[in-house]
Amino acid sequence: MSRLLFFSLLWTPLMHGAAATVLVVPFHNESQNSDLNWIGESISETIGTELSASGEIVLDRDTRDEGYHRLDLKPDALLTKATLWKLGQALDADHVCYGSYEISLPAPDAQARDGSIRISARFLDLKKLRDAIEFSETGKLADLSRLEEHMAWQTIRYLDPNSSVTADQLLKPSNLTRLDAKESYIRGLLSNSDDQRQKWFQQAVALDPQYAQPQYELGKLALSRKQYQLAVKWFAKVPSGDPLYLEAQFRMGLGSYLAGDFRTAEKCFRDLSHAAPLNEVLNNLGAAESRLNESAALGDLNRALEGDETDPTYNFNIGLLLYRQADYDNAARYFAAVVKRDPQDREAGTLLVRCRQRTPPDELTNPKLIASERLKKNFDITAFRQLKAMLQSPKQ
Repeated sequence: MSRLLFFSLLWTPLMHGAAATVLVVPFHNESQNSDLNWIGESISETIGTELSASGEIVLDRDTRDEGYHRLDLKPDALLTKATLWKLGQALDADHVCYGSYEISLPAPDAQARDGSIRISARFLDLKKLRDAIEFSETGKLADLSRLEEHMAWQTIRYLDPNSSVTADQLLKPSNLTRLDAKESYIRGLLSNSDDQRQKWFQQAVALDPQYAQPQYELGKLALSRKQYQLAVKWFAKVPSGDPLYLEAQFRMGLGSYLAGDFRTAEKCFRDLSHAAPLNEVLNNLGAAESRLNESAALGDLNRALEGDETDPTYNFNIGLLLYRQADYDNAARYFAAVVKRDPQDREAGTLLVRCRQRTPPDELTNPKLIASERLKKNFDITAFRQLKAMLQSPKQ
């Protein structure tokens, strides 16, 4: 369990309230034009992103899709209120945000972007068992980004009336995206093919070079394809202050490390450790420092281990560092913990034997025995945001 998650659970009964867990489903298209279904995903994506950035716990798209799969629901289906209740309960959500939108054209043959749109949003409060008030936005479809951001602000104020987030913050020009770029990005998210996703995301960036979300997604694609230097390039484009910045920094650190640029990796993880001192960040920081032979490595790896003393990754990395320092007895304790957790871990088993035999890490003459630090590749900032929201802005 994450150390911050543990603290958040510890603090929960002591606080007046905690960040809400919110499920945002795609908004339903009430118009006759199915080619505009992407707008429903765009609305939910924006609301979810801004709620998460404000400190609420928003279930991601993968979790939402798993809920749809469990209840055998089609992604574009019009869900009844009863089904929304079941979906929210199945995913342990406190609230479900849902809604619809309708588009009106000035003439039958007019382009969609020349039309107007009315967006309606509602909340189901699964804890208080009630349906909340309706929010709505009306305006030109070309101003979709502005309408979505203002609706997101309304939802933030509904969930936390004491939130410090202002409408001006969400509506600043740098936070708004042109319609065609937003469409390309959402169509990329909805694509089933990596090649198609890449095409849509690249198009979104070409249309709006400041658009951080597709840049982040392009970085994720490059990282999954082991194109590490390209991944680093994309992640570096996500600006500080963007809701995706911390995740981008974590993955930029991963890409740098895997590309052999340990100095950049160290900087990414060190900067991130100040903003989000999660165990996985401290582990990766220690791994980069170990590669650079820095004295701080052991301390940072131990800080990660403090959060979960049974985690095999943290134990392995400390054992490896101590083994390289010829501290065989202490190294053996950590490798033994790894093997106890996973008897099939051959690498840890081999290193445990070498420690007990006090065999030096002669990596030059035994290249097959070279061991690498183990990285944490998943970055879950939810626990950190929850704890931060609880401590900074407790709800009455």
